[in-house]
Amino acid sequence: MEDAEAEVEKRATAEGEAEGQAEQAVAAARNEAQAWVAALAKAKEQMGGFEKAAKEEKEKVGPANEKQTDAAAAVKKWAKPVNDAQEAVAAAEVLVEDKEGKRETAAKARVAAEAALENLEKDKETAQGQLSEAVTEQKTYEAAQAGAQEEVRKAHADASVHRRAETEARTEAAAAAREQLRARKAEAAAREAAAEVRKRMAKAAEQTPQAAEPGFLEKARTKTKSALSLTNAKKRLDPSDTAVLRGSAPSGVAAQAHAKDSNTEVKFGGPPQLQFESGSNAAVSVLGAVNDGRGYLSARKVKDAKGAEAHQADKDKKGKSAGFLTNSLMTISDGLKVGNAAMKNKGVAEGVTGLGEGTGVLTAVFSVGIGARESRVLHRTKHKRRNLVKHSLKDVEAVRGRALQKVLDRLGDVNAELAATTAGLSGPQAGPTEEQLKSLGESQAEADNLRKELMEHLASGQQYAIKKQDRKIVKRAVNLGGNVIRTAGGILAVVALAGTLATPAAPAVGAGAAAALGGLAAYKGGKGGYKRAMEVRHPAKWARTTLAQGETEFTEKTEETEEKGSKRKATAEAFKVTKSVGQGERQLTAQEIYALAAGPAVPVGKNVPKEARDKARELLIDLNCTPEKRKESKEEWEDSLNDPDRQEDWEKYIAKQLAS
Repeated sequence: MEDAEAEVEKRATAEGEAEGQAEQAVAAARNEAQAWVAALAKAKEQMGGFEKAAKEEKEKVGPANEKQTDAAAAVKKWAKPVNDAQEAVAAAEVLVEDKEGKRETAAKARVAAEAALENLEKDKETAQGQLSEAVTEQKTYEAAQAGAQEEVRKAHADASVHRRAETEARTEAAAAAREQLRARKAEAAAREAAAEVRKRMAKAAEQTPQAAEPGFLEKARTKTKSALSLTNAKKRLDPSDTAVLRGSAPSGVAAQAHAKDSNTEVKFGGPPQLQFESGSNAAVSVLGAVNDGRGYLSARKVKDAKGAEAHQADKDKKGKSAGFLTNSLMTISDGLKVGNAAMKNKGVAEGVTGLGEGTGVLTAVFSVGIGARESRVLHRTKHKRRNLVKHSLKDVEAVRGRALQKVLDRLGDVNAELAATTAGLSGPQAGPTEEQLKSLGESQAEADNLRKELMEHLASGQQYAIKKQDRKIVKRAVNLGGNVIRTAGGILAVVALAGTLATPAAPAVGAGAAAALGGLAAYKGGKGGYKRAMEVRHPAKWARTTLAQGETEFTEKTEETEEKGSKRKATAEAFKVTKSVGQGERQLTAQEIYALAAGPAVPVGKNVPKEARDKARELLIDLNCTPEKRKESKEEWEDSLNDPDRQEDWEKYIAKQLAS
């Protein structure tokens, strides 16, 4: 700031000196020019006097020679002064011009000096402004410095408080870790005690089998209820119905057409056979219509339910109503077939044309309905598959290694060890040793590997869900194609009865539809039987790998620990069409998905990391296990996943969604 004031004073002094010098130069130039102008005027005046005197002398020259001579001498005498005066005038003019130039130079110097003075004034104002800003900045800096010093003081005080809080938190963390370890030991002891109690109960049950097993009347009641169940009755009749619809009936129609064309006796597919086949088809269609009607009415009664029950009710309202309509049309069609076959048995060789035409029309109608439903399901399945592929884990190998529960239990142990070790390293003591750091790093690496294993189990579930959708797309496409062909067959049958089409066309198209739909039915039936047989022959192949609801201790089932069933028993199990697969790949996948998605209050989900839980719940959304489908809010949906008493319901629900 002092340097700026000195610079301003220096510039002001220089400005005053320059202005004084410029004024002195201008004044000197003016004085000298005025002197030379006066000298020039005097010389001109003398010159005029000389010229006048010379003229007068010349006029006086007369005839007298002496006067002429004197005049010439006078002229000669005055010539030199005149010349000198002229030269003086010329020199004076030059001097005047020179002085005028100097005067102009002095004027320009003055203008330049005035401009410099003006610039100096501006510089002075700028310097004064900078000086003022510097003063303001200095004051601001001093205020900021004071504030910073106050902040530093406060920060030191806060740091001291934080250090005390950190020390207290570490002490509490160490205590919590030790408490957690004690709790885990107590839990392990409780599991051992529970296992011992179960062993004693099992031993007691072996000693009193009559108390453990249901009585004769209860068994008989259960078997009677199963035998009289309309749902089971339809399941038992479905294989024979499929064999008739997709095998003997189309073959019989083709044999009749061939016999008619070749004018030979009908040996296969005659009226008695047709009447029996149509009657059995009608019986199965009636059972289907009754079961679908009951299912629809039951779904209608579900009003305020939430969760899996609400979702299933909505599905049944749509599916069962469509099934009831389809089975009703099929029942009417089968009834017309029975009537037409009865007329043929009574001697009407060609049967009743109206009955045959009605059968063809109804076949086309219900085939169109089934085809429309299959198209809609096919579209939804493709959309579901796209979502599954979009959210699948791209950089994780889809493999199921160790039992998932073992991975979760070990992860819980490692996390507890890490917490205890970290808490033990805290406090006022010296820093951790190299051995402690090495142990901490090894535990952290093991925890990372365990998390990776969890994600591999989840990726396996994702890939299974995608595979199920791929298979469903193929089956629905085949079913759609079969119903399209069957629709065409029904139309051709009507046209053939009208006499405008060759006889073999309709049977040939019907045989194509029967082959497509029959092949699909045979595949589904054979696959179900194979799964039931494998459950007996290899019970450990898809054994549960997580804690079931209510369990506190996990016991892994392996090929070594589980006894294989005999081939005879497995074959018998395969033909039990009314029995569902108890524990297969789909059920195992559903159990593992739930284990990873369950909340920490559920024993099976207490050690699941948040990132794995979030990804598993994202998979549930892609499987349509959404809060909206279950008629729950997001909070209710999350609470249900955190409820230990709803584990079994969730696992069955996820298994259904994997199959749908």
